[in-house]
Amino acid sequence: MKTLSNSALRTALLGSFGLAALVGCNKNNEPEPGKPTGGNNTCSYTVVPVTSAINTPTTWQSCKVYVVGPNVTLGSTLTIEAGAIVKFQANAGLSLTAGGRIEAVGTADNPVVFTSVLDDAHGGDTNNDGAATTPAKRNWSSIALAGQSGSRFEHCRFMYGGAGAPNTTLDLFDASATVRNCRFVRNGGGAPNFKGALSASRALTNTVIEGNAFYLNEMPLRITNLYSLNNSNTFSNPANPAEKNDHNGIWVEDASSTSVALTWGETEVPFVVGGLTLDAPMTLGPGVMVKFDDLGNLVLTASSGRILANGTAAQPVVFTSIHDDATGGDTNANGNATAPARKSWRGLVLNTTTGSVLDNSRFYYGGGGGTVLNLTGAVAEVRNSVFAHNGDDVSTATRAVLDAHASAAGTVIRSNTFFDNVRPLSITSNIDLDDSNTFSNPANAAEKNQYQGIYVDWNANLLKPNVSWGETEVAFVNLSNIDLAPANTLALGNNVVLKFNPGLQMTLRTGTSQLLNHNGPGVRFTSVKDDALGGDSNGNGTANAPAANDWRGIYIDTLPGVWVQGSHILYQSH
Repeated sequence: MKTLSNSALRTALLGSFGLAALVGCNKNNEPEPGKPTGGNNTCSYTVVPVTSAINTPTTWQSCKVYVVGPNVTLGSTLTIEAGAIVKFQANAGLSLTAGGRIEAVGTADNPVVFTSVLDDAHGGDTNNDGAATTPAKRNWSSIALAGQSGSRFEHCRFMYGGAGAPNTTLDLFDASATVRNCRFVRNGGGAPNFKGALSASRALTNTVIEGNAFYLNEMPLRITNLYSLNNSNTFSNPANPAEKNDHNGIWVEDASSTSVALTWGETEVPFVVGGLTLDAPMTLGPGVMVKFDDLGNLVLTASSGRILANGTAAQPVVFTSIHDDATGGDTNANGNATAPARKSWRGLVLNTTTGSVLDNSRFYYGGGGGTVLNLTGAVAEVRNSVFAHNGDDVSTATRAVLDAHASAAGTVIRSNTFFDNVRPLSITSNIDLDDSNTFSNPANAAEKNQYQGIYVDWNANLLKPNVSWGETEVAFVNLSNIDLAPANTLALGNNVVLKFNPGLQMTLRTGTSQLLNHNGPGVRFTSVKDDALGGDSNGNGTANAPAANDWRGIYIDTLPGVWVQGSHILYQSH
């Protein structure tokens, strides 16, 4: 690529060098800055070199091209009028210092343009070399706010930036700013730093990013965990939706130990998370996608943490792997080089939180460590959601994809679908379950789970006196002895199956009146090895078969004690 020295460029710029350009549409289908369309459609550009620091209030005017280079610092207010064009020499940038602020407010017809000196489509052939050079990503560096808040960019164009660390074009590091109705086109932002064409990964609260369009960038946008984002930004060319970004997503950085309430509404591209911990409410709108880096997770903690993910059947909220190109496209920009698989990422942890709701959500390819949604100590509602292709075959049986084995009283799990997972669901003994959950693929009933069952821990949260179980597609697999206190009952629906691990038993303190409908139609008590009832609950195929003495049985602890008998109790030792 041809370049000019600073002195040569200044000579060219300061010569008798006037440009006239018709205002219309350039090759990128964007309005050419200049005088507004509809009047005098020509603008005679004056070229102004900018080579030294700006420390007094300054205005850059419409119909002028300001050529910045090398790097220039700004320690006062710079006002940039609609129709002004700012071009940067190779690797040059504009950095704010104490007192610096930029007020760049264009219009839809007359934007402010920040671009490369090689860009002849905006403001003409400023470097006077004809077609000898053409602009490209990373021609110039960045506009760095460097801790100075209050800047405003509206109806601006940012093009061909992102050279040098941190490979971004507009950097909001330690600053709050307004970026509204702007376009970021053909910028860097990718490897090795992956900060995005617009880097708000260290932006402060009160930052506004709305109504912008990002396309043909290496990576469009990175935000902080302090920042909410609505659905107003676009991540493709409005005039040609096929023109997207290489890494098309919104990367979220866990940059602050402070938590604020977050609302994410963007639906065109996914939010990409590595590890994120919040002690504040998080709201995800219908259609929002969250992708996780390898072994990534999202942790919400007490006392204020909770997640509200209310999707719809047509627009579910999706949690999945960054390798999942079927959801939100090829976010990691590697084509078919990688494919998603179980335990690609870890999961969501709702640690001792209350009030979380996950309705019409989708969980795919997570569960590193066994669990993709962990409700330890939490009160949550999980409804109408799908858990598919998750889990890790760990030795701890309570590590199910939806792990509610230590959840708090009041947790609701209803009308969810589980298939192609390792262990689908574990619950504590205080959870009522009806027959609304599904444990196979509705589109392919043969696609079930490796361990087909609901795994029950009777050692956690024993306070609920009356529990009701109605699920019939799979068995309730008891991982510990059942001991019903005298005032407690367990009500079973017709066709419910209870399975027991070796050596376990159920103890009733007063009699079978505690075990409601225990001999109802289709109700069975059997061994975990019994694949004929409720499927392959121990996940070993046909490696073993049930036999007498596999488990102890049902014991009534009265004087004298007695073991319950009946054809509905199978493979017990008593």
